[in-house]
Amino acid sequence: MNKTSPFEEIVQKNENKLSFGIGKAILYSAVAVIIMQFAGGIISIPAIFYQPLNHVLLPLGFLAGTVSAIVILLMLTQTKFTTILQAIKHPFTAIQLILSIACWLFLLPLAEVFTSLIPTTGPLEDIYKIFQSSFEMMLDYKIAGFIMVCLFAPIFEEIIFRGIILKGMLNYKVNATIAILINGFVFGMAHMNPWQFIGAGLLGIIFGIVYHRTKSLFLPILLHFLNNTLSYSLMLIQGDMEGEVFAHRDYLLIGGMTLIGILSVFLLMKQTEQKTI
Repeated sequence: MNKTSPFEEIVQKNENKLSFGIGKAILYSAVAVIIMQFAGGIISIPAIFYQPLNHVLLPLGFLAGTVSAIVILLMLTQTKFTTILQAIKHPFTAIQLILSIACWLFLLPLAEVFTSLIPTTGPLEDIYKIFQSSFEMMLDYKIAGFIMVCLFAPIFEEIIFRGIILKGMLNYKVNATIAILINGFVFGMAHMNPWQFIGAGLLGIIFGIVYHRTKSLFLPILLHFLNNTLSYSLMLIQGDMEGEVFAHRDYLLIGGMTLIGILSVFLLMKQTEQKTI
């Protein structure tokens, strides 16, 4: 087996300049969101005049926006896409997979509780109605919505927010806890509505912990896929976006699951000691 020479290691490090501080991480996140909205909006313009085009343009617009954002971020950070592929292909163990899923599954009720605290009436009612109508539009384009929400979003959003934004901060030696919290914050903000901000922010923290501890970008992609598929399936079954996994507030059950989720995070961290990014 050929070993990498010191010279080749230096070359590889120079090729990967994915390293930046908190300020740039926030800036790059904003740039990514703007590009995603702009490119996706342009692609979706024909559907304004002929709505059936949404069957194609909804996922195509999302794909164009996220891919454009990734390309721009890689250019800004002078990073090759092979760096992202290496993170996706990074090996992980069966116990890491099980603990990662447990972290997401058992902390999911907590995300729902926090999300439910944001009122949908009063000053936010008009904003909520706009958000609700635009989100439930996918009920008319079920396959397009599935492709966009359950397939494209987990892959490309994780590349942007964990594979580039979070890893850039970690490579810059930003404290891991601070980097993960900031990453969760910008991920929540990227959804551009108060109801997804808390839930997505908390999930972003969970995905960030999993990525940081395992080095595998595939695992947060998988968790993101499971989360979005579960939410989207409930929306299709119930016919609206109000559906929750834990609709009945059994706080004793939710508290117990939260403790198991925290224990899962602790066990994942112990299992991956000295193996962080």
